[in-house]
Amino acid sequence: MIFKSDQMYQAVSTALAVAPTDATVLITGESGTGKEVITNQIYQASKRFGKPFLKVNCAAIPDTLMESELFGYEPGAFTGASKSCKTGIFELANGGTLMLDEIGDMPMDLQVKLLRAIQQQEITRIGGSKPIHLDIRFLALTNSNLKEKITNGTFRQDLYYRLNV
Repeated sequence: MIFKSDQMYQAVSTALAVAPTDATVLITGESGTGKEVITNQIYQASKRFGKPFLKVNCAAIPDTLMESELFGYEPGAFTGASKSCKTGIFELANGGTLMLDEIGDMPMDLQVKLLRAIQQQEITRIGGSKPIHLDIRFLALTNSNLKEKITNGTFRQDLYYRLNV
């Protein structure tokens, strides 16, 4: 990684300082400022390097599919569900790191479920009844002003504080 600015030096230094921990990290900045590059640095310097590293763009998955993509589902959980279960992204990332890009675009109803997944380190598949234990490090990215979204009622304050460790 090559950079010249003092701000980028500070960002990289902070990223490398938190990399060896399992702390949840929120990275904010305008589009094109290198947020994903920083997450790659954190992952490569972490104790989870070599374990699953999944990247999800929350703005790219339609709201109607987001929950089943993240949490997975049991057979017949909803109309059109596969006859076999679907493993969700959370389960695929288990033991490793999950990067949630454009977290500010996540629908409010899923923010509650994400908060629980981060706090309790467990999920339940759609249509399932038994919890699945997780061991995931979360990295969240956004170019949105989350404090403004909290004020507007489009982002949960408790999730913001859980992400902004």
